[in-house]
Amino acid sequence: MMLLACLDAGAQRFSVGTDAIHWLGLGTMNMEASAAINRSFSIHLGAGLNPWSYRAGDPETQFQMRQGTVRAGARWWPWHIYSGWWMGADARYSVYNLGGIQSRETEEGDAWGGGLYGGYALMLSDRWNLDLGAGLWGGGKIYTVYACPVCGAKTESGSKAFLLPDAHVAIQLIF
Repeated sequence: MMLLACLDAGAQRFSVGTDAIHWLGLGTMNMEASAAINRSFSIHLGAGLNPWSYRAGDPETQFQMRQGTVRAGARWWPWHIYSGWWMGADARYSVYNLGGIQSRETEEGDAWGGGLYGGYALMLSDRWNLDLGAGLWGGGKIYTVYACPVCGAKTESGSKAFLLPDAHVAIQLIF
């Protein structure tokens, strides 16, 4: 049945893209690939990586938004695949280390959960889209908080639930 759904997509359509908002997040490299299942559904796999620390080694000024994230999801397109409005959901896992930006405190840990999103794909040409989306992702995290990015003094640790806003502005190549 899944094979027939793929064949129904006509000229099998795929996309690869990258999100500008994540790149602005201190250089988080990211990519997403997707495949059309039929005229109204697509599946998506994505990843992001930010291994950078800035002003490394200086406890007074070091900051980072390091992360490694993987996600898998699906979208429903009421009009046509890769065109117009869409709604979607995903599952996500992230290992992260964030600190020194708003305060000297640094949090690191593992986060997992799911998200609900909506957006619009603006066709720029036959091959290029500007994909805009926003939503919420939430779940659980196991974390440790340190007094500063390099000092190693623990101030808190544990696990808790979270709910965060999420947005993207992505350029996509459709083929």
